[in-house]
Amino acid sequence: MRNFLLLRDHRQSLKFAFLLIAFLLIGCGSAPVRTLPAEYKTVFIDVANNKTLEYGAEERLTEALVREFQRDGHLRQVSEWRQADLILEVSITQYDLDTVTLDNDNRAAGRNLVVTVEAQARSPQTGVTVMPKKEFTSSGTFFLSNVPGGRREEDVYRKIAESLIATLIEGWG
Repeated sequence: MRNFLLLRDHRQSLKFAFLLIAFLLIGCGSAPVRTLPAEYKTVFIDVANNKTLEYGAEERLTEALVREFQRDGHLRQVSEWRQADLILEVSITQYDLDTVTLDNDNRAAGRNLVVTVEAQARSPQTGVTVMPKKEFTSSGTFFLSNVPGGRREEDVYRKIAESLIATLIEGWG
């Protein structure tokens, strides 16, 4: 009889542990984390300020930011700053493109790119800084291709945009 009671207590302990683990796992994925106050629903992405000599980098970074905000979906991107709850201001401060490998003709076949930006977000209505100026850096190594417009820096810009959004929305980074 004593063994039966011990077995019954053991089964109840296992059921309790299983339920506790199940509730913890369900709770981990049930609600998205958001530290940005709910009053901020829209963002205006100002064209990036390019402080480097890389022609067109500001347009490519701005396009990557717009795509990532659309993909993320937490803030709706608007085209007029007066309609926005937040204005995102970004400056490209570093753009270093270095050759890492040569082809048989001694031309660059592989490159390493390092891009650094400074970004901040503020409310156009109140002037309150919602995300203080912060630096974001990303890098990537890629091989040159014959594809028209086949610059691989989009991956670097996308990583910067993802980090920026995580910092703004969730306070990470």
